[in-house]
Amino acid sequence: MLTSKSTAGAAVSSALRAVLALVLAAAVLLGGFGLLLHSRIDALRRGSAFHFDYTVTSTSAQPSATWSLLEALGATTGTLSGQNSGSDLTLSWYAPGKEEPYTQLVLADGQVYLDVRQIYRTFLSGLHAQYPAIASLIPDWGLGDYITGSQMATLLGQEPAMNGLEQYQSGAFALAALEPAHPDQALDGYFYFTLKEPLGGIGITVGFPPSSLWSALWGDFFRCHVLVDIPSQGLRLELTGKALPGEYAIQAPASVMRDEDIAALAELIQTVRSIADFVKQLVQ
Repeated sequence: MLTSKSTAGAAVSSALRAVLALVLAAAVLLGGFGLLLHSRIDALRRGSAFHFDYTVTSTSAQPSATWSLLEALGATTGTLSGQNSGSDLTLSWYAPGKEEPYTQLVLADGQVYLDVRQIYRTFLSGLHAQYPAIASLIPDWGLGDYITGSQMATLLGQEPAMNGLEQYQSGAFALAALEPAHPDQALDGYFYFTLKEPLGGIGITVGFPPSSLWSALWGDFFRCHVLVDIPSQGLRLELTGKALPGEYAIQAPASVMRDEDIAALAELIQTVRSIADFVKQLVQ
């Protein structure tokens, strides 16, 4: 069943907090071991492609709205892939077995863009599969594909986590900001480091095997294990994957929602929720 406007908005914002945490973790893992990885750090900061398998778990006694939304999307596990070029970034999130991402995020020219149309399509696809008769009742999407950080703030009536991502700089992290860590979820043979001070209430721990240090020097993939804790949402994000330096061109999306359409988006969310509630009552 679809969530309310505030719940859906909070879920999207929380998902963005997780994305922000991933970006920060990626920046942290560039720290490595001093001079040994200095050249590789510079290369990764200039540009890289990466791929992670992820798992989200609930850490609170009462599951959050974000967790409920991820369950509804079938996306508590999945994959994340993306590219960065300096401080520009693109991320695509995939549910298991799906060829299309359930959302995409772009950070370009200091502005954050989230693909809300794809979230809408993914959710409705699952709803149609469960309740085929509902298809004719669901409104078509007639808005821009992406929403900006400032538009999200308007929708939620507050500053969401994604606005903090707009301040992200690829070179903002240094070895001095890290300290050794020994997480319970540590993988055998991995060295772990964590941020001395959580960023925006988000705890980030990054681990990597010693072999990854040497392979990175020769241009191979840099393997890592990232742990992200988001206490405010009662969520823990675990990612395992790899990154490879490269040159990429990242551009802002062409289809962006107009500011005057934010009210229409809020109404669309409420309409779909009402239809879903009605259909659920009929089949009970």
